[in-house]
Amino acid sequence: MSSETGRSVSLRDVAAASGASIASVSRVLNNSGYVSADVRRRVERAVEATGYVPNFNARHLKTGRSKAVGFMVSNMANPFLSAFFAAVEIRMQAAGFSLLVASTYDQPAREKELLTLFENRRLEGIIASPSVEGLPRGVDPFARCKLPLVIVDREVDCDGDVVYQDHRKGVAQAVDYLVSLGHRRIALFGPSVAIRPGREKLLGYQDSLARNGVPFDEALLCMLSSAVQSSEAQMARMLDLAAPPTALIALGTRLLSGALRSVRAAGRRIPQDLSVVGIGTDDAFALMHPALTTLRFNIDEAAQAAAHLMLDRLGGKAAAAPRKVTIGLDLVLGASCMPPPVVAAGAAAIDAAGAATPSRSRPTRRSSGR
Repeated sequence: MSSETGRSVSLRDVAAASGASIASVSRVLNNSGYVSADVRRRVERAVEATGYVPNFNARHLKTGRSKAVGFMVSNMANPFLSAFFAAVEIRMQAAGFSLLVASTYDQPAREKELLTLFENRRLEGIIASPSVEGLPRGVDPFARCKLPLVIVDREVDCDGDVVYQDHRKGVAQAVDYLVSLGHRRIALFGPSVAIRPGREKLLGYQDSLARNGVPFDEALLCMLSSAVQSSEAQMARMLDLAAPPTALIALGTRLLSGALRSVRAAGRRIPQDLSVVGIGTDDAFALMHPALTTLRFNIDEAAQAAAHLMLDRLGGKAAAAPRKVTIGLDLVLGASCMPPPVVAAGAAAIDAAGAATPSRSRPTRRSSGR
Protein backbone atom coordinates (compact mmCIF):
# COMPACT_ATOMS: atom_id res chain seq x y z
CA MET A 1 0.00 0.00 0.00
CA SER A 2 1.22 3.52 -0.71
CA SER A 3 1.47 6.36 1.76
CA GLU A 4 -0.39 9.65 1.37
CA THR A 5 2.57 10.96 -0.68
CA GLY A 6 2.12 8.10 -3.15
CA ARG A 7 5.33 6.38 -2.01
CA SER A 8 5.18 2.71 -1.04
CA VAL A 9 5.46 2.04 2.67
CA SER A 10 8.69 0.22 3.45
CA LEU A 11 10.14 -1.76 6.33
CA ARG A 12 12.15 1.36 7.21
CA ASP A 13 8.88 3.31 7.59
CA VAL A 14 7.43 0.66 9.90
CA ALA A 15 10.64 0.65 11.93
CA ALA A 16 10.53 4.44 12.29
CA ALA A 17 6.86 4.41 13.28
CA SER A 18 7.37 1.67 15.86
CA GLY A 19 10.72 2.79 17.25
CA ALA A 20 12.11 -0.68 16.60
CA SER A 21 15.02 -1.77 14.43
CA ILE A 22 14.48 -3.00 10.88
CA ALA A 23 15.75 -6.41 12.02
CA SER A 24 13.11 -6.54 14.78
CA VAL A 25 10.37 -5.53 12.35
CA SER A 26 11.48 -8.28 9.97
CA ARG A 27 11.40 -10.87 12.76
CA VAL A 28 7.84 -9.86 13.70
CA LEU A 29 6.58 -9.91 10.12
CA ASN A 30 8.24 -13.24 9.33
CA ASN A 31 7.34 -14.73 12.71
CA SER A 32 10.94 -15.81 13.14
CA GLY A 33 13.44 -15.14 15.92
CA TYR A 34 12.84 -13.58 19.32
CA VAL A 35 11.32 -10.16 19.96
CA SER A 36 9.81 -8.92 23.20
CA ALA A 37 6.05 -8.68 23.59
CA ASP A 38 6.31 -4.89 23.78
CA VAL A 39 8.26 -4.64 20.51
CA ARG A 40 5.83 -7.00 18.80
CA ARG A 41 2.85 -4.87 19.86
CA ARG A 42 4.55 -1.67 18.68
CA VAL A 43 5.41 -3.18 15.31
CA GLU A 44 1.89 -4.57 14.79
CA ARG A 45 0.38 -1.16 15.61
CA ALA A 46 2.82 0.52 13.21
CA VAL A 47 1.95 -1.92 10.42
CA GLU A 48 -1.74 -1.10 10.87
CA ALA A 49 -1.13 2.65 11.09
CA THR A 50 1.11 2.85 8.02
CA GLY A 51 -0.86 0.37 5.91
CA TYR A 52 2.30 -1.65 5.22
CA VAL A 53 1.86 -4.60 2.84
CA PRO A 54 4.74 -7.10 2.50
CA ASN A 55 6.47 -7.21 -0.89
CA PHE A 56 6.42 -10.94 -1.60
CA ASN A 57 8.69 -10.63 -4.64
CA ALA A 58 11.32 -8.86 -2.54
CA ARG A 59 10.92 -11.45 0.21
CA HIS A 60 11.41 -14.26 -2.28
CA LEU A 61 14.53 -12.66 -3.77
CA LYS A 62 16.02 -12.21 -0.32
CA THR A 63 15.09 -15.50 1.33
CA GLY A 64 14.37 -17.81 -1.60
CA ARG A 65 10.91 -18.47 -0.13
CA SER A 66 7.49 -16.96 -0.78
CA LYS A 67 5.97 -18.32 2.46
CA ALA A 68 2.71 -18.74 0.50
CA VAL A 69 0.63 -21.82 -0.36
CA GLY A 70 -2.13 -22.14 -2.95
CA PHE A 71 -5.60 -23.31 -1.90
CA MET A 72 -7.75 -24.58 -4.77
CA VAL A 73 -11.33 -25.86 -4.39
CA SER A 74 -14.43 -26.07 -6.58
CA ASN A 75 -16.36 -23.13 -5.14
CA MET A 76 -15.64 -21.07 -2.03
CA ALA A 77 -19.37 -20.31 -1.78
CA ASN A 78 -19.80 -23.88 -0.50
CA PRO A 79 -20.25 -23.55 3.30
CA PHE A 80 -18.10 -26.61 4.03
CA LEU A 81 -15.25 -25.46 1.80
CA SER A 82 -15.23 -21.91 3.16
CA ALA A 83 -15.19 -23.22 6.74
CA PHE A 84 -12.44 -25.69 5.82
CA PHE A 85 -10.39 -22.88 4.24
CA ALA A 86 -10.73 -20.71 7.34
CA ALA A 87 -9.59 -23.55 9.60
CA VAL A 88 -6.60 -24.36 7.35
CA GLU A 89 -5.66 -20.67 7.08
CA ILE A 90 -5.51 -20.26 10.87
CA ARG A 91 -3.02 -23.11 11.13
CA MET A 92 -0.90 -22.02 8.17
CA GLN A 93 -0.76 -18.41 9.40
CA ALA A 94 0.40 -19.61 12.80
CA ALA A 95 3.34 -21.22 10.99
CA GLY A 96 4.09 -18.03 9.06
CA PHE A 97 2.44 -18.94 5.75
CA SER A 98 -0.20 -17.14 3.69
CA LEU A 99 -2.86 -18.86 1.56
CA LEU A 100 -3.79 -17.78 -1.96
CA VAL A 101 -7.29 -19.10 -2.62
CA ALA A 102 -9.01 -19.77 -5.95
CA SER A 103 -12.28 -21.42 -7.02
CA THR A 104 -12.06 -23.82 -9.97
CA TYR A 105 -15.83 -24.24 -10.56
CA ASP A 106 -15.00 -27.86 -11.47
CA GLN A 107 -13.37 -26.76 -14.74
CA PRO A 108 -10.24 -28.84 -15.52
CA ALA A 109 -8.90 -26.12 -17.83
CA ARG A 110 -9.06 -23.57 -15.00
CA GLU A 111 -7.33 -26.00 -12.64
CA LYS A 112 -4.48 -26.36 -15.10
CA GLU A 113 -4.18 -22.57 -15.43
CA LEU A 114 -4.16 -22.13 -11.66
CA LEU A 115 -1.49 -24.77 -11.19
CA THR A 116 0.70 -22.95 -13.71
CA LEU A 117 -0.04 -19.60 -12.03
CA PHE A 118 0.83 -20.93 -8.57
CA GLU A 119 4.08 -22.41 -9.86
CA ASN A 120 5.04 -19.21 -11.70
CA ARG A 121 4.29 -17.14 -8.59
CA ARG A 122 6.74 -19.43 -6.80
CA LEU A 123 4.29 -20.62 -4.21
CA GLU A 124 5.66 -23.33 -1.97
CA GLY A 125 2.83 -25.85 -2.10
CA ILE A 126 -0.80 -26.43 -3.07
CA ILE A 127 -3.81 -27.77 -1.16
CA ALA A 128 -6.45 -28.80 -3.70
CA SER A 129 -9.61 -30.80 -4.35
CA PRO A 130 -9.41 -31.73 -8.07
CA SER A 131 -12.60 -31.91 -10.14
CA VAL A 132 -11.58 -34.93 -12.23
CA GLU A 133 -10.31 -38.35 -11.15
CA GLY A 134 -8.80 -41.23 -13.05
CA LEU A 135 -6.71 -39.28 -15.56
CA PRO A 136 -3.46 -40.94 -16.72
CA ARG A 137 -0.39 -39.51 -15.00
CA GLY A 138 0.91 -38.27 -18.33
CA VAL A 139 -2.00 -35.86 -18.79
CA ASP A 140 -3.12 -35.18 -15.21
CA PRO A 141 -1.86 -31.67 -14.33
CA PHE A 142 -1.73 -32.57 -10.64
CA ALA A 143 0.52 -35.57 -11.34
CA ARG A 144 2.87 -33.26 -13.24
CA CYS A 145 2.85 -30.49 -10.61
CA LYS A 146 6.32 -29.73 -9.27
CA LEU A 147 5.12 -28.31 -5.94
CA PRO A 148 4.27 -30.28 -2.78
CA LEU A 149 0.60 -31.26 -2.90
CA VAL A 150 -2.09 -32.08 -0.36
CA ILE A 151 -5.15 -33.54 -2.12
CA VAL A 152 -8.50 -33.22 -0.34
CA ASP A 153 -11.00 -36.10 -0.68
CA ARG A 154 -10.11 -37.15 -4.23
CA GLU A 155 -8.39 -40.20 -5.71
CA VAL A 156 -5.71 -38.76 -7.98
CA ASP A 157 -2.69 -40.70 -9.23
CA CYS A 158 -0.04 -38.23 -8.08
CA ASP A 159 2.69 -37.97 -5.47
CA GLY A 160 0.71 -35.74 -3.12
CA ASP A 161 -0.46 -36.47 0.40
CA VAL A 162 -4.21 -37.01 0.84
CA VAL A 163 -6.88 -36.13 3.42
CA TYR A 164 -9.98 -38.29 3.05
CA GLN A 165 -13.41 -38.02 4.66
CA ASP A 166 -14.75 -41.44 5.69
CA HIS A 167 -18.03 -41.11 3.78
CA ARG A 168 -18.53 -44.87 3.59
CA LYS A 169 -18.70 -45.49 7.34
CA GLY A 170 -20.60 -42.28 7.94
CA VAL A 171 -23.39 -43.08 5.50
CA ALA A 172 -23.52 -46.69 6.69
CA GLN A 173 -24.11 -45.44 10.22
CA ALA A 174 -26.91 -43.15 9.06
CA VAL A 175 -28.63 -46.05 7.27
CA ASP A 176 -28.13 -48.31 10.31
CA TYR A 177 -29.84 -45.69 12.45
CA LEU A 178 -32.82 -45.36 10.10
CA VAL A 179 -33.17 -49.14 9.86
CA SER A 180 -33.14 -49.34 13.67
CA LEU A 181 -36.20 -47.04 13.62
CA GLY A 182 -37.99 -49.44 11.29
CA HIS A 183 -37.30 -47.84 7.88
CA ARG A 184 -36.78 -50.09 4.88
CA ARG A 185 -37.54 -47.62 2.07
CA ILE A 186 -34.58 -45.24 2.40
CA ALA A 187 -33.79 -42.83 -0.43
CA LEU A 188 -30.19 -41.69 -1.01
CA PHE A 189 -29.35 -38.38 -2.69
CA GLY A 190 -25.65 -37.80 -3.24
CA PRO A 191 -22.99 -36.45 -5.57
CA SER A 192 -21.96 -38.18 -8.78
CA VAL A 193 -20.09 -41.48 -8.49
CA ALA A 194 -17.52 -39.97 -10.87
CA ILE A 195 -15.79 -38.57 -7.77
CA ARG A 196 -14.68 -40.35 -4.62
CA PRO A 197 -17.27 -38.87 -2.18
CA GLY A 198 -20.13 -40.11 -4.39
CA ARG A 199 -18.66 -43.60 -4.77
CA GLU A 200 -17.90 -43.96 -1.07
CA LYS A 201 -21.34 -42.75 0.00
CA LEU A 202 -23.03 -45.23 -2.31
CA LEU A 203 -20.86 -48.06 -0.97
CA GLY A 204 -21.73 -47.15 2.62
CA TYR A 205 -25.44 -47.13 1.73
CA GLN A 206 -25.18 -50.55 0.08
CA ASP A 207 -23.05 -51.93 2.94
CA SER A 208 -25.69 -51.11 5.54
CA LEU A 209 -28.65 -52.33 3.47
CA ALA A 210 -26.93 -55.68 2.89
CA ARG A 211 -25.90 -56.03 6.54
CA ASN A 212 -29.46 -55.31 7.70
CA GLY A 213 -31.14 -57.54 5.12
CA VAL A 214 -32.87 -54.63 3.36
CA PRO A 215 -33.25 -55.04 -0.42
CA PHE A 216 -31.44 -52.48 -2.58
CA ASP A 217 -33.82 -50.60 -4.88
CA GLU A 218 -32.22 -48.44 -7.56
CA ALA A 219 -35.45 -46.42 -7.78
CA LEU A 220 -34.53 -44.89 -4.42
CA LEU A 221 -31.12 -43.76 -5.64
CA CYS A 222 -30.25 -40.28 -6.95
CA MET A 223 -26.55 -39.60 -7.53
CA LEU A 224 -26.02 -36.34 -9.40
CA SER A 225 -24.48 -32.89 -9.24
CA SER A 226 -25.82 -30.53 -6.58
CA ALA A 227 -28.59 -29.02 -8.69
CA VAL A 228 -31.76 -27.95 -6.88
CA GLN A 229 -34.04 -28.48 -9.87
CA SER A 230 -32.70 -31.99 -10.54
CA SER A 231 -33.07 -33.18 -6.94
CA GLU A 232 -36.52 -31.59 -6.77
CA ALA A 233 -37.70 -33.57 -9.81
CA GLN A 234 -36.11 -36.80 -8.57
CA MET A 235 -37.76 -36.47 -5.16
CA ALA A 236 -41.15 -35.85 -6.78
CA ARG A 237 -40.66 -39.02 -8.83
CA MET A 238 -39.84 -41.07 -5.73
CA LEU A 239 -42.85 -39.76 -3.81
CA ASP A 240 -45.08 -40.99 -6.66
CA LEU A 241 -43.78 -44.57 -6.41
CA ALA A 242 -46.20 -47.29 -5.32
CA ALA A 243 -43.91 -47.75 -2.30
CA PRO A 244 -42.41 -44.30 -1.73
CA PRO A 245 -39.47 -43.72 0.61
CA THR A 246 -40.17 -43.25 4.30
CA ALA A 247 -36.70 -41.82 4.91
CA LEU A 248 -34.29 -39.59 2.98
CA ILE A 249 -30.53 -39.20 3.26
CA ALA A 250 -29.55 -36.07 1.30
CA LEU A 251 -25.79 -35.61 1.19
CA GLY A 252 -25.42 -32.05 -0.01
CA THR A 253 -27.01 -28.75 0.99
CA ARG A 254 -28.43 -28.01 -2.46
CA LEU A 255 -29.50 -31.63 -2.95
CA LEU A 256 -31.41 -31.42 0.33
CA SER A 257 -32.94 -28.06 -0.58
CA GLY A 258 -34.32 -29.33 -3.89
CA ALA A 259 -35.66 -32.53 -2.38
CA LEU A 260 -37.42 -30.69 0.45
CA ARG A 261 -39.24 -28.49 -2.04
CA SER A 262 -40.94 -31.56 -3.45
CA VAL A 263 -41.62 -32.93 0.02
CA ARG A 264 -43.40 -29.72 1.02
CA ALA A 265 -45.25 -29.49 -2.32
CA ALA A 266 -46.58 -33.01 -1.74
CA GLY A 267 -47.85 -32.05 1.72
CA ARG A 268 -45.52 -34.49 3.49
CA ARG A 269 -44.46 -33.73 7.05
CA ILE A 270 -41.02 -34.17 8.58
CA PRO A 271 -40.56 -36.45 10.43
CA GLN A 272 -44.12 -37.82 10.66
CA ASP A 273 -44.27 -38.80 6.97
CA LEU A 274 -40.60 -38.69 6.00
CA SER A 275 -37.49 -38.93 8.18
CA VAL A 276 -34.54 -36.85 6.93
CA VAL A 277 -30.76 -37.00 7.41
CA GLY A 278 -28.52 -34.27 5.97
CA ILE A 279 -24.79 -33.63 5.86
CA GLY A 280 -22.72 -30.60 6.71
CA THR A 281 -21.16 -28.61 9.54
CA ASP A 282 -22.36 -28.04 13.10
CA ASP A 283 -24.20 -24.82 12.27
CA ALA A 284 -25.27 -25.54 8.68
CA PHE A 285 -28.83 -26.47 9.69
CA ALA A 286 -29.09 -24.72 13.06
CA LEU A 287 -32.19 -22.77 12.04
CA MET A 288 -34.04 -25.69 10.43
CA HIS A 289 -37.22 -26.92 12.09
CA PRO A 290 -37.36 -29.64 13.17
CA ALA A 291 -33.64 -29.80 14.01
CA LEU A 292 -31.97 -31.89 11.34
CA THR A 293 -30.22 -35.17 12.08
CA THR A 294 -26.86 -34.63 10.40
CA LEU A 295 -23.72 -36.40 9.29
CA ARG A 296 -21.24 -33.83 10.54
CA PHE A 297 -17.94 -33.02 8.85
CA ASN A 298 -15.08 -32.81 11.34
CA ILE A 299 -13.67 -29.67 9.76
CA ASP A 300 -11.09 -28.89 12.44
CA GLU A 301 -9.62 -32.40 12.24
CA ALA A 302 -9.48 -32.31 8.45
CA ALA A 303 -7.92 -28.83 8.46
CA GLN A 304 -5.35 -29.83 11.04
CA ALA A 305 -4.42 -32.89 8.98
CA ALA A 306 -4.11 -30.90 5.73
CA ALA A 307 -2.00 -28.17 7.34
CA HIS A 308 0.18 -30.70 9.16
CA LEU A 309 0.84 -32.69 5.98
CA MET A 310 1.74 -29.54 4.04
CA LEU A 311 3.96 -28.07 6.76
CA ASP A 312 5.80 -31.39 7.11
CA ARG A 313 6.52 -31.33 3.37
CA LEU A 314 7.66 -27.72 3.42
CA GLY A 315 9.85 -28.39 6.44
CA GLY A 316 11.43 -31.48 4.93
CA LYS A 317 10.07 -33.69 7.71
CA ALA A 318 7.92 -36.03 5.58
CA ALA A 319 8.98 -39.31 3.97
CA ALA A 320 9.03 -39.43 0.17
CA ALA A 321 6.02 -41.77 -0.03
CA PRO A 322 2.59 -40.09 -0.10
CA ARG A 323 0.70 -40.19 3.20
CA LYS A 324 -3.06 -40.68 3.65
CA VAL A 325 -5.18 -39.48 6.56
CA THR A 326 -8.85 -40.46 6.93
CA ILE A 327 -11.22 -38.31 9.00
CA GLY A 328 -14.47 -39.78 10.30
CA LEU A 329 -17.95 -38.27 10.18
CA ASP A 330 -20.21 -37.96 13.23
CA LEU A 331 -23.93 -38.72 13.27
CA VAL A 332 -25.52 -35.91 15.26
CA LEU A 333 -29.13 -36.69 16.15
CA GLY A 334 -31.80 -34.02 15.78
CA ALA A 335 -35.60 -34.26 15.66
CA SER A 336 -36.01 -34.99 11.94
CA CYS A 337 -36.23 -38.79 12.25
CA MET A 338 -38.78 -41.15 13.77
CA PRO A 339 -40.22 -44.59 12.99
CA PRO A 340 -42.04 -44.74 9.64
CA PRO A 341 -45.82 -44.19 9.65
CA VAL A 342 -46.72 -47.90 9.55
CA VAL A 343 -44.37 -48.76 12.42
CA ALA A 344 -45.51 -45.74 14.45
CA ALA A 345 -49.18 -46.61 13.88
CA GLY A 346 -48.55 -50.20 14.94
CA ALA A 347 -46.85 -49.10 18.14
CA ALA A 348 -49.73 -46.75 18.94
CA ALA A 349 -52.22 -49.58 18.44
CA ILE A 350 -50.32 -51.78 20.86
CA ASP A 351 -50.27 -48.99 23.43
CA ALA A 352 -54.00 -48.44 23.01
CA ALA A 353 -54.62 -52.13 23.66
CA GLY A 354 -52.76 -51.83 26.95
CA ALA A 355 -49.80 -53.94 25.91
CA ALA A 356 -46.25 -52.86 26.66
CA THR A 357 -44.55 -51.29 23.67
CA PRO A 358 -41.39 -53.25 22.78
CA SER A 359 -38.32 -51.35 23.87
CA ARG A 360 -36.15 -49.97 21.11
CA SER A 361 -32.60 -48.86 21.76
CA ARG A 362 -31.69 -45.50 20.25
CA PRO A 363 -28.33 -43.95 19.58
CA THR A 364 -27.10 -41.34 21.98
CA ARG A 365 -27.67 -37.72 21.13
CA ARG A 366 -24.20 -37.57 19.57
CA SER A 367 -22.54 -40.72 18.30
CA SER A 368 -19.29 -41.19 16.42
CA GLY A 369 -19.17 -42.33 12.81
CA ARG A 370 -15.51 -43.20 13.02
